[in-house]
Amino acid sequence: MSKRNNTTPEASDDDFDPTRPEGHDGKGGDNAIERDLPLAFAHVPSNTEISQKVTEFFGGDEIPDALRASIAEEAEEVAHSTRKILLEHMRIGGAFYHIRTRVEGHYVSAYGDTTPVRRKAAERVYDFIEDTFRKKRDSVRLYIRCYERFSTNSGAVEMLSISDMQLLVNKSDEVVEMVIDARRDDPNLSKRDIKKIIDEYEDRLAEKDSALSTVMSQLHETYGQLSDAKSDNERLAAEADRLNQDVKDDREKLKRTLVDLAEAERATSGLQNTISKLEREAEARSRELKEAHERVTIKEVQVEVTPEHLRNLEAAAQSRFDELSRVTAECDEAKKRLEELQALRKKQEAEIEQKVAVEKRVAGLVETFGSFIQEFHSVQLLVTADGSLGRFKGLLTGLADLTGKFHGELQAAVRAA
Repeated sequence: MSKRNNTTPEASDDDFDPTRPEGHDGKGGDNAIERDLPLAFAHVPSNTEISQKVTEFFGGDEIPDALRASIAEEAEEVAHSTRKILLEHMRIGGAFYHIRTRVEGHYVSAYGDTTPVRRKAAERVYDFIEDTFRKKRDSVRLYIRCYERFSTNSGAVEMLSISDMQLLVNKSDEVVEMVIDARRDDPNLSKRDIKKIIDEYEDRLAEKDSALSTVMSQLHETYGQLSDAKSDNERLAAEADRLNQDVKDDREKLKRTLVDLAEAERATSGLQNTISKLEREAEARSRELKEAHERVTIKEVQVEVTPEHLRNLEAAAQSRFDELSRVTAECDEAKKRLEELQALRKKQEAEIEQKVAVEKRVAGLVETFGSFIQEFHSVQLLVTADGSLGRFKGLLTGLADLTGKFHGELQAAVRAA
């Protein structure tokens, strides 16, 4: 089991400086002055820029060339040392990171790639670093996280302190770049200032997210309303289809009625022809009887029966008269049926005309209502997004009252149906 550090508690991570050994806070004297020195400069110039600045400030005949060269050399040394200082915490974090990854790799190859194996390897590395370098485990993890997060960001390595990185390690790249720019503008920003910049940005971002969430909620609500309107339109369309089917059924009934009417007309015409034929035959029989009576001399002769030819003629005439009566009755019945069918046809045609008219009005209403619903939701979304609901409060109240009235009337109609 590794040894634990029993020395005096170290400074918090907020005051952590990778260029100063831990455990040597230095409560006074030169160490206190060193603590106040900034870890990063606002700008690390290139050699070309240093040469330009030396010429700008020390040009002319007052300063010899050798002195200007010496000034430039010393300034370049300062820039080089500054770059090294700025890279120290990244180098330390990289070393800790590589130790951990190599030990984890060995453990994984030896014992298998499982979470307990990786955790055991990491704990062994943390124990080693903590005992060897007197580094707190939280500081070691902070070094590694900062290396993983910022080692590929040259601007962050150049401008940010470890305390800045601690604040930014879980932030987005946009926030990191914003803090880097703030550091360039003002290298004397404190950790509190940096935290304030981050908090203000996150507050603005939260406001935008809240506004976006509100708009998205309204969009979802509008989408739901559009979906409901679509369902209502589909239901109305189905009802219109049902009415259309009723009209088609009525038209089929009318067709059958017209067929029956045509058959009745044909039957009536046939019966009328038969009646005409029978009437002609009856007239012929009557003439024959009349002529026969005129030729016959009436004598009072006692006979037992009526002469055969007279009986046959009278019987034939009576048979024709009976058939004429029957056919006449059938014709009257057919005429009555024809009148009934004609009345039924007129009634069905009137019903079809009425249903067609209602169907057209309902179809127009459905189309107009669907267009109104879409336009209403579009305008509602525009007014809501514009934030001008107050200006249209009276109009919206009137629409609400009107739609409420329509709703009540429709409910009453449905209950009465």
